[in-house]
Amino acid sequence: MRRFLLLCLALLLPSLAQAQPADLVLWGGPIRTADDARPTAQAVAVRGGRIIHVGLRAQAAGLVGPKTQVVDLRGAALFPGFVDAHAHLRGIGERELTLNLEGTPSLAALVERVRAEVARTAPGGVIVGRGWIETAWPEKRFPTAADLDRVSPNNPVLLGRADGHALVANSAALRRAGVDGRTQAPSGGEILKDAAGRPAGMLIDNAMQLVAALQSRPTPEQAARAYETGGQVYARYGWTGVHNMGAPFEDLALIERLSAEGRLPIRVHNAVDQADLDKLIAAGPRRSADGRIVTRAVKLYADGALGSRGAALLEPYADAPASRGLLRLRREEALVFCARPRRPACRWPRTPSATGPTGWCWTGTPRR
Repeated sequence: MRRFLLLCLALLLPSLAQAQPADLVLWGGPIRTADDARPTAQAVAVRGGRIIHVGLRAQAAGLVGPKTQVVDLRGAALFPGFVDAHAHLRGIGERELTLNLEGTPSLAALVERVRAEVARTAPGGVIVGRGWIETAWPEKRFPTAADLDRVSPNNPVLLGRADGHALVANSAALRRAGVDGRTQAPSGGEILKDAAGRPAGMLIDNAMQLVAALQSRPTPEQAARAYETGGQVYARYGWTGVHNMGAPFEDLALIERLSAEGRLPIRVHNAVDQADLDKLIAAGPRRSADGRIVTRAVKLYADGALGSRGAALLEPYADAPASRGLLRLRREEALVFCARPRRPACRWPRTPSATGPTGWCWTGTPRR
């Protein structure tokens, strides 16, 4: 008899749970499920932060209680949460917390933004900014050291392009970093030169390492603020998650803690930087208790970006006939990464960042 009662209780529990009122019910508009078998639904119900029903409105009505929030979409469409498949979360936060150049409409406006920042900065202090992109500027060109020197002759200035694959440095920054006409660009990088053979200010991809020492490493508190700010930016735009590419292994515990404390309002899927592959192999895949933070991939950089002419092309760039872009990782190096031993039962996704066709031609998944 006891076993019979336990069996009956087990059969009843799902229906009892389903009968509990939902916290939130949405209906009244087209609901897209991203499920090919059931592409649309009439209603969605949520309880305890979890979706408990996607289906008919009549069934969702049975989950409406006295405290249930009911949202009538009034014809508006409802979609599953959008996830950005490639971003650098800490960099987005750092952009917001430094000289934010996102949306700067022209080179002239960028120079004026730098002029204002110089007035707020101590003499000799390094000015760091990010987010400019020249493609729609009336000047139709990259900024140069000479442009920045007019308003910042003494303060070093480092301004990252929006794609994160290039920056412009002024002469004070180049001098402090020891970069001159004799400096050789590292493999996978380029130093743009002026007509006299001197650095023009633009450093592409791996050449950005030449001035990296001018920026102090963020403290744990500064890194936490950057991640938190980046998460807020994404949530404000309506994103629910991000694939965080090139995350330093040392930041993983911090990201998980911020999420656990409710300070990171989005889900994060981390792909660690290729330099941290050994650490990830040794530690194994990570998943936070609530499943919102997952780490089980490695980011490899094959080439650069099209806008900064770092993407490796088969033919020269139309506006730079002497360049076909840059390869940051040779095929044989990539195959070594992909052949590395893995923990038993673990499959490590390798996520090569390849923009140009030359980069893509060797970044397919190798045989295992």
